Amino acid sequence: MLVSIVLLAGCIKENYDDCERCKLTFSYTGDVNYDIFQQKISCVSLYVFDDKNSLVQTKRIEQSDLKAYQGTKLNLSPGSYRIVGVGNDMDLTEIESAQNHDQAIFLNPDTKNTNRVVGNDSLYLGTKMITIPEDYWYEDDVPFRSSHLKVSYTVIGYVDAAEENVKSSNSILELKVKNLLPQTDFTNKAHGNKTTYNPVLEVEKNTGNHIGRFNIMRHAKDSDVVFELADKKTGEVVHTLALADFLNKYPQIDVSKQEVLIPIVVEFKNIGVTVTIPDWMVNDVTPDYGNKSINE
Repeated sequence: MLVSIVLLAGCIKENYDDCERCKLTFSYTGDVNYDIFQQKISCVSLYVFDDKNSLVQTKRIEQSDLKAYQGTKLNLSPGSYRIVGVGNDMDLTEIESAQNHDQAIFLNPDTKNTNRVVGNDSLYLGTKMITIPEDYWYEDDVPFRSSHLKVSYTVIGYVDAAEENVKSSNSILELKVKNLLPQTDFTNKAHGNKTTYNPVLEVEKNTGNHIGRFNIMRHAKDSDVVFELADKKTGEVVHTLALADFLNKYPQIDVSKQEVLIPIVVEFKNIGVTVTIPDWMVNDVTPDYGNKSINE
């Protein structure tokens, strides 16, 4: 009792370290059995909701702070709270309607206007229900989960008949990813009116290959997402691919895992177009599918 009186007196005297009676750590194990938070998450926007799901406190924790201490301290009165942390919300992320937990979402702000949407940040979400007691300090851990899927999209062998310089640094192709769910709520569920992303395709000078690397929100295996590739000069759609077909063909790409890369390789040949996975994934292909391609 005497210890509690001394600590509370320190808080009254504006010793803010003593006032921060809630000490939280952050963790993320992904698909392994050890913590990889520092490798994946560089900043966190923290939201604290009361037992009525109303926002009572926010806090931004930058990378330098996370390196010094992988967590934070909060000044909270006794009671029950819901802690939500959005990891890696940077230039491609905006958090909306966070005054209430059930209405809060995060999304790329360009999905709300006519600007080009190139993708999402590599987002993560941490949640924890806590109860601050009346008479002593509280410590707990907030576990994070992935809120994104990584995509790599490579085009090999495309030659535009009217363009000899296929190894130019300027892309002659445009990629659109259609039927994407553009936002995620604070339960880590993607939803919203379906939209189209227009990722950047860069050209490798040595090969002339077009490569796009970007993130999307987490989608189910049976989603109706479609990749549409077009020639910029003619406007002709030269290839389309349904994500569901690709995932069914290559079941080793498990979108239920935390750290997921969807690596699509589209190759134009004399015999037509093939869609495969990169060579480094071939050994993981199941016996039912072997080393086959999706041929068109």
